[in-house]
Amino acid sequence: MPKKTAGRQRIDTTKLIEDRSQRQVTFSKRRPTLFAYAADLSACFGVDTAVVVFSESGTAYAFGSPSVDAVLRRHKDDGREPLPGDAALDLGDLAARRRELKEAEALAAAEKERMKAIGVKVKLAVAEAGRAGWWEAHAGALGEAELPEFERALRKLRDAVRCLVDKKAAPLPAADAPA
Repeated sequence: MPKKTAGRQRIDTTKLIEDRSQRQVTFSKRRPTLFAYAADLSACFGVDTAVVVFSESGTAYAFGSPSVDAVLRRHKDDGREPLPGDAALDLGDLAARRRELKEAEALAAAEKERMKAIGVKVKLAVAEAGRAGWWEAHAGALGEAELPEFERALRKLRDAVRCLVDKKAAPLPAADAPA
């Protein structure tokens, strides 16, 4: 069976794309990638980056780390001292922020595991009692850590049931009344 489309083709990046609509589509697809590369440079090497791109219609698109204004003010040669928030992060600050990020990720992973363990305990309690749903678990079989989560889930279920009952109990409009 012959191919219906030309598929993905490599284009020569050194010459102007003649078709205006194709040029706009390519610009729109490549701009986020350019900004991602600038963000990677900033994150990996702790450098300030600023990229400003103007579309054919004159629209400006900008990316900066920490911000475009901060980078431009920092490198502007007017003899002024940089403003307090304009200076680049030194490597110590960068390392501290990375450490904080790793600690936050570790805490999030630990909480996820804790919630998973609570779910397993609730399922076991339900299975041991021979009941159909998690809401029928025996509260005495759960530990101190599981009880607040179980209570929260029961309250959420209660509220959902109340909402459903309220919707069903709402009076229906009369058949002969105009809508």
